[in-house]
Amino acid sequence: MVLPQRVNGKARIDYTQNTLFGPLAKHAECQVSLQHTPDWLVLDVFQPLPEDLQDAQTVVFALEGRRTSAVVKDRQRLADHSLRLELETQ
Repeated sequence: MVLPQRVNGKARIDYTQNTLFGPLAKHAECQVSLQHTPDWLVLDVFQPLPEDLQDAQTVVFALEGRRTSAVVKDRQRLADHSLRLELETQ
């Protein structure tokens, strides 16, 4: 069994939120851990992170010179107050 590889580092995350007035674009720089699985990506975002990142609908992030665009399919706050985003790439 081959385990998915984890990539750790600092990433710029551009994200959108749906508001009453349409999509709102924001960005943040955070320490992250990215794990590739056969069906999706799992992005763990560590503190400090913006509180509204958990409401993101889409994310675009650059890590290790690779830019990834994805839709947020699920989100979860972890015990250490980090945020886990399950993503489907576009």
